[in-house]
Amino acid sequence: MTLHDPKETADQRAPGFSEAEIATIDAARTILRRHARSTAALQSWTMLTDYLALNAVHERVEVFRVLLLDRKNRLIRDRVMTRGSIDHVPVYVSEVLRSALVLDASALILCHNHPSGDPQPSQTDIDLTRKIVEACKVMEIVIHDHIIVGFGREKNAFSMRAAGMLSD
Repeated sequence: MTLHDPKETADQRAPGFSEAEIATIDAARTILRRHARSTAALQSWTMLTDYLALNAVHERVEVFRVLLLDRKNRLIRDRVMTRGSIDHVPVYVSEVLRSALVLDASALILCHNHPSGDPQPSQTDIDLTRKIVEACKVMEIVIHDHIIVGFGREKNAFSMRAAGMLSD
């Protein structure tokens, strides 16, 4: 399974990374995905943010993804909902909810990247999260967090839960 267009060069996929580094990132992503499916996705903040950062490392546009979890917080599916532009990604609340219902998910972790590197949420990010939380409440689906990943590791991840922007 290839994660990128083989015709693209390393600089087009991930500026500053060699082919060997990209192969290492792809291998790490595969290992983390397999591990996330076999354990609780919320087991560790570091594991979660490393997983999300590895998935976002070579993205040049915003990508909105949803981690769909079972009752034991094990990963059912990591679903890319939509891809956007360098500073916007269109997200439909109905599609997020539909994905959760189809897969019988009992909890979600929302996440997207900011290619600019600044993980601070915009007002649009905050408003969207509130809409998704409200829709999921009706169906008794828990939103554990909305994490925004800048560029790099855990220090460049913003948790709306930790910032007090999500309530139970």
